[in-house]
Amino acid sequence: MERLDASDLARVGRFVAETGEVEGDGPFPPAFLAALRRLVPCDFVAFNELDRVRERHLRFVVYPHGAVDGMEAPITYWQARAEHPLCRYHETTGDWRAFRLADFVTLRELRRSSIYHDWVLPVGQKHLVTVGLDAPLDHTKVFQFNRPEGPEFDERDCLVLDVLRPLFEARYAWWLARQTAPEPPADALGGPLTPREHEVLVLVAEGLTNGEIAQRLWISAGTVRRHLENAYAKLGVHTRTAAVRAASLHA
Repeated sequence: MERLDASDLARVGRFVAETGEVEGDGPFPPAFLAALRRLVPCDFVAFNELDRVRERHLRFVVYPHGAVDGMEAPITYWQARAEHPLCRYHETTGDWRAFRLADFVTLRELRRSSIYHDWVLPVGQKHLVTVGLDAPLDHTKVFQFNRPEGPEFDERDCLVLDVLRPLFEARYAWWLARQTAPEPPADALGGPLTPREHEVLVLVAEGLTNGEIAQRLWISAGTVRRHLENAYAKLGVHTRTAAVRAASLHA
């Protein structure tokens, strides 16, 4: 059985450090996808959210930008999904771990399928890996890694992505929480707190240590300390307790 070695784990560690501070529209903006593409090299990578019950597209982000421009298939995804081996597997098992299309069908078998020329080739899925977040069918969340002309992905690519699934889950939950979070406080001493400084102070108020905050936000403890120091300066305080109190007064 294939296993990750020290170099693989080092690459994963670098990816986590690199993406800890990435922000943008949506949970996985293009900069995050760009880092994923460096980790698992491919022609293009996409993040797709679907309501498979009502057959609706909810979100689609692709990197590089414009990678799928001009890719037009004679059928829709909703028409292709019933014969697509990965889609069938996802929807019948609820298993969103990383799998290759090649784990379910040989290239020879794929070429004999009705979706090969109508869907697989037009949208660049000849060599494909997907990995998803645990989710119900009315809101699935899946990354797609595409190599239209090969080479085939290997088992190690899947193992690397499976190691990162908890990070994907945590980042999505963090983004979702931010959508309903109150506006960060402003203070005349140093201007408004940034969203990240506000998040750090909220976690300080919950009693978390710098190390625990770092784990929660997928950033380093040093980055947490820097955010706190910036917040102290803006709020005109010098302690964690005073910062939390000052922030609450301006909320």
